Amino acid sequence: MNHSDYIRVLLTTVDAAAIKRRHFKILFDPVNGSAIEAGRQLFSKLGRLVMINDCLGQRPARASEPRRETLIETAKQVVKNHCDLGMATDVDADRVLFIDETGVVLSEDLTAVILAHGKKTLVTPVNSSGIFTAEAKKWGGKVIECPVGPPEIIQAIKTHRADFAYEESGKYFFPPEFLWADGLLAGVKILEAMTARQQILSRIRKDYPEFFQVKLAVDCSWSKMPSKWVGFGEKRIFGDSFMFIRASGTEPLIRIFGDSPSKKQAQELAEAGKKEVKAECGQ
Repeated sequence: MNHSDYIRVLLTTVDAAAIKRRHFKILFDPVNGSAIEAGRQLFSKLGRLVMINDCLGQRPARASEPRRETLIETAKQVVKNHCDLGMATDVDADRVLFIDETGVVLSEDLTAVILAHGKKTLVTPVNSSGIFTAEAKKWGGKVIECPVGPPEIIQAIKTHRADFAYEESGKYFFPPEFLWADGLLAGVKILEAMTARQQILSRIRKDYPEFFQVKLAVDCSWSKMPSKWVGFGEKRIFGDSFMFIRASGTEPLIRIFGDSPSKKQAQELAEAGKKEVKAECGQ
């Protein structure tokens, strides 16, 4: 299949020649999904390419959703092949996670900080990590929180004329031209950031503080679901930490988030939220 028009558009969003001069070695894991050929054609134009899980139609060797815990083997391949960058998408490639040359999988929120750096109007759902808001303030960025979900993100982008948006599942939006999440475009933009800073990804990662987010869930029947947690949910701020509670829109359960620069504080907030939710649901 010829993806030339799509690839040409993505390449016009960056200084492709400058990226190519860095001679990056890139590992791309499309999980045997729809981005195999487009990714092959795109990233081979920007560096030296290694591909795994690139057999369309075959069952992938890992879970389709890219998460830190599902990318253990992919991260090992990044190190084994001496790659500068690893990237792993889901089957339709709207989600993507990145791996540095040491095999560390970057959090979705930290990736967003790197991609958004310097942009002024930023949109993200209310459950995103506090690292995004904390770092955006340092460069004068304004973070607008919206309800959870891509439709809500896109509406907020339009309403506030945002320069960048993301959600913590690994979806990144680059308005105004791109009002959808595109994992390959995010990959191009990460390479652009590495080129502009003239740094390897592990060094860029270490420029930022670490935040921790603990996610828990409690089963709760629809009949007992507290209305205060339906829809937008409830967020409570504790200095640089927060607790967020929200009912799932698709399952009879309530999700609890604890977020903090302190791992202990994040865990305690999540556990406190879980205890409260269980009491509200009569457990």
